[in-house]
Amino acid sequence: MTRRVSSREARSHFAELTDRVRYTGEPVIVEKQGQPFVAVVSIDDLDALEHVRRERAAAEFTRLAARAAREVQGPEPSEEEIVEAVRRTREELYRERYGAA
Repeated sequence: MTRRVSSREARSHFAELTDRVRYTGEPVIVEKQGQPFVAVVSIDDLDALEHVRRERAAAEFTRLAARAAREVQGPEPSEEEIVEAVRRTREELYRERYGAA
């Protein structure tokens, strides 16, 4: 189970907290007024998280590019047409997820 500490405790024992995360690899959640505020994670965990984010972004871009390419009329779309179609598609997806902008 992930350890939780108050922000006051984290401040008071920061060196010990970071050593624990570094050597055990276990993240620590820092709470402020009883609510999760930040997490202290190992470099390996951060690298893994960033890798997942990059992979998701690449997959999303590929999906948007394919969708945009389907929307573009003509035999060979120009780069500008593809960029514009991707922009429109992103705006449409944003509106679908979050409502009118």
